[in-house]
Amino acid sequence: MPDAWNWIEKKAFNPRTENDKQKWLSCFHKFLPGMWGIENDWSDWGKPKEVTNLWLSDEMFKKQPLKPLRDAAVGFSYSINYSAEQFSILLFFFKNIFKLDYDNNYLFEFINQSSNQINNDTITYERIKKSISKRISHPALHIHLKRIDDEEFPHHNLRFGFSTNNPFVILYQTAFQLIDYKNGDSDMREQEISRITNIIFSNKNKLQISAGTLFKK
Repeated sequence: MPDAWNWIEKKAFNPRTENDKQKWLSCFHKFLPGMWGIENDWSDWGKPKEVTNLWLSDEMFKKQPLKPLRDAAVGFSYSINYSAEQFSILLFFFKNIFKLDYDNNYLFEFINQSSNQINNDTITYERIKKSISKRISHPALHIHLKRIDDEEFPHHNLRFGFSTNNPFVILYQTAFQLIDYKNGDSDMREQEISRITNIIFSNKNKLQISAGTLFKK
């Protein structure tokens, strides 16, 4: 039985046109406060100007900084050009910053086409949920950021997976890891997995799920 992930990725994390990519990024960003369980109030994210769209001459979309709490020591920022050929993400971890860069002119040629083997009529809710949990909540290949001076910090709950060349997957997976990260696999994480599973299953017959639908609260 082929893995359902490629089928999921093409429907939910593969905006095709420049306009689709802009909408995906905008909807994703607006969705984050609710995903992290904070009030939809930009004051929780720092000064409003820090989270305002920055439309630059090189057509880069930037957001910074993104943290689940105003005083959080863990967070991330990102920049991506609208062709999705260049992508950077910064992980803030206390006084350290880790940067991931991606540069590829043929990004979406690497999405596995085996998803064609998935039958929309027979795929189950449980199969979709299991695949999302594996790829987003606990990806097989992942890194932990550990504090040497603080053994009590729940570093094992943060699993950043980068075994994909799709920046839209990386953005969502990174944001997911920041959900209630001090409590590990909490109810909040389970609720988000169930939310996105319900949306994908309910729209399984669509060729592509719009960003407005995917990030509907």
